[in-house]
Amino acid sequence: MAHIILTFNTKESANQAIQFSLMITGKKVFARKLITEPSRCLKCHSFEGTHMAAECQQEFDTCGTCTRLHRTAACTITDQNNFFCVNCNVQGHTAWDRDYPMFIQKWNTHKNQNTQSKYPST
Repeated sequence: MAHIILTFNTKESANQAIQFSLMITGKKVFARKLITEPSRCLKCHSFEGTHMAAECQQEFDTCGTCTRLHRTAACTITDQNNFFCVNCNVQGHTAWDRDYPMFIQKWNTHKNQNTQSKYPST
């Protein structure tokens, strides 16, 4: 599986790609609107959307995988049983997991508030 992000000059062109698909190198490719995800601070992992890592008031980085005081990229934990979510305070998933309930709730709220998440019909 591969992904590609395309931009169109008009909403009508984008709607046609979504409605009728595209042909790329002889293969039928289905399109959908790219919907932005809710913002998460990569330092404290808050989804509140009020800040990003550069403006985070927290003194140290919190790992999004194990909640220890190091950057997520530096984490050596690979066993899912040792994952711990800093947002939910629950063991078994990470703060960056897109299948955990808090992310799904924030994503649905974000999607419903974002009028750009849907193309108008042509």
